[in-house]
Amino acid sequence: MTATPIRMVTWLAPGLAPALFEYIRAELERTLQTPTTLAFRTKLSGPVFGSCDPFGDNRADLGFLCAPASVPAAVRAAAGFELLELAPVFDDDRCGGVPTCFCDLLVREDSPYRDLQSLRGATFGYNDRVSLSGWLGLASRLRQNGMLVEDFFGKVVHTGGHLQSLTALERGEIDVASIDSNVLCTNPGIAERLRRADTIGPWPSQPVVVRTGLLSKYKRAIREALLSCGPYPDVGFIGFAPQPEAALERVPWGPNHSGGVPSLDTDSAEL
Repeated sequence: MTATPIRMVTWLAPGLAPALFEYIRAELERTLQTPTTLAFRTKLSGPVFGSCDPFGDNRADLGFLCAPASVPAAVRAAAGFELLELAPVFDDDRCGGVPTCFCDLLVREDSPYRDLQSLRGATFGYNDRVSLSGWLGLASRLRQNGMLVEDFFGKVVHTGGHLQSLTALERGEIDVASIDSNVLCTNPGIAERLRRADTIGPWPSQPVVVRTGLLSKYKRAIREALLSCGPYPDVGFIGFAPQPEAALERVPWGPNHSGGVPSLDTDSAEL
């Protein structure tokens, strides 16, 4: 393809197993015969605009992020990236081979909670408020019933990540967490002492994006190479599949996206 490196960045690890992105990086490098780098951003579910804008600043070419960080089109344009109209498919029978994720409400095995309504007044742990699976999907469901997350639960605790939420849950520090079903797929056995009390979804899977200024021939080549990735059974990954822009239309933004500017990402990882 070119001797210029492809600069990958993911906002989805370590919730989605870091090994998954290492596999993808290696496959792109092999297929395209192009050096490919990989950077991890771990504090939010997607890029931010302005002072920390890797696509707009020409420091990243290919990205993996949570769906709310990619809508609407005006936000993508402002941030300098666009949809590749691909998303990952994981080994979950509920997905049926379609790029999908669910908000799985997990509780301890011995807890009394059996569904969402029984969780009223419980202590809820979340990764971040711009995460579809960790906050926005649940907030959307509660809002349909005229409730806010903070009013429905007795206490709300920011854990900082899906894996941290699972640890807090096992330790008894929280009663429930809304976990991305794809996180559970890529980390087999991570929730053995937990059970699913309820599920919200399905939602679109995490979209793949590319830098808007990347030449069209490179965008096409990257897309074709991604379609050859997988399966990677050890991380529950089946492959990438088409996910049209229209699939993202029902993804909730949440309050942090009002005006198209989410909270600043203070992650110090270099891109």
